[in-house]
Order: sequence, then structure tokens, then C-alpha cells
Amino acid sequence: MFIRRKQKQMAAQVDGEKRYASPNEAPQKTPELQAYQEELIRLREGVHETIKHTPEISDGQFGSFMAGIHEGIEKPAPRHVKTIWATASLTTAALVVVVSLWVIFSSPNDPVQATEVESAHTELDGAAVNCYDTPQGMTTVWVTMPENDLW
Repeated sequence: MFIRRKQKQMAAQVDGEKRYASPNEAPQKTPELQAYQEELIRLREGVHETIKHTPEISDGQFGSFMAGIHEGIEKPAPRHVKTIWATASLTTAALVVVVSLWVIFSSPNDPVQATEVESAHTELDGAAVNCYDTPQGMTTVWVTMPENDLW
């Protein structure tokens, strides 16, 4: 922790911050801090050398520069990207339809057993519940009420 704070102070001194302008304010130079300072100075010199050789866009070149940017912005996306997504969507939809039809038509043709009545009862006073099965397989549940009870 102590070294990191000293390294920050050393970096501020290399950057020329005013509070480290006098030698009294600068951190004590240990061999590690001396090596760190030399590395910072070497990095600073490399950055300055790179900046000197960085090309600049002059006022006369600016129109061509911006025309290239506008051309890149206005150019539509490549067709093959749209084609890939359309093909993937169509393939997925076809697969869903095929699987759905396979599930529907591959099930056995057993008769529906939903009309079987196992028991029936009522809580109405005096009412009777009867169940009848017809030969066609239709079940009828009949509730008979007493004759004098018409609600």
C-alpha cells in the first residue's frame, strides 16, 4: 500500500504537478521508485515520439474524410446477413410445423373415454340422480326433482 502511494506521487512528479516541484515535496527515491520513475520517463518519451508521427487531417482533407464516413454509414448491411436470418427463421418455423403435425397424426385413434361417469350425487333435498349409457356411447346424467318443488 505504501509503495503504491509513493508510485502515484512519483507519477505526479514526472507529470510536473506543482506540489512536487520542489525536491523537499518529492517522495524519497528507493531503487524500486527510481526504476519506476525511469520507466515512466521512457513511456512518456515514447508517447511524445508517437504523437509527432501521427497523421493529421488538414482543412482541405476534411471534406473527403467526412465523405468516406457518410459513405460507410449509408451503405446497407450485406445481403448475406439478411439471408442467413431469414433462412434460419423459415427453417425454425417449418420445423415447428412438422413436429406439431407429427405429434397430432402419430397418436393412436383410440376412442375418447371422457364420457365415463363413475359416480354422481346431489345435495338437493329430495332430488335423485340417474346415469344412463346409450348403445352409441353417450352418457346421460338425469336429475329428478320432486313434483311440488319448482324453483
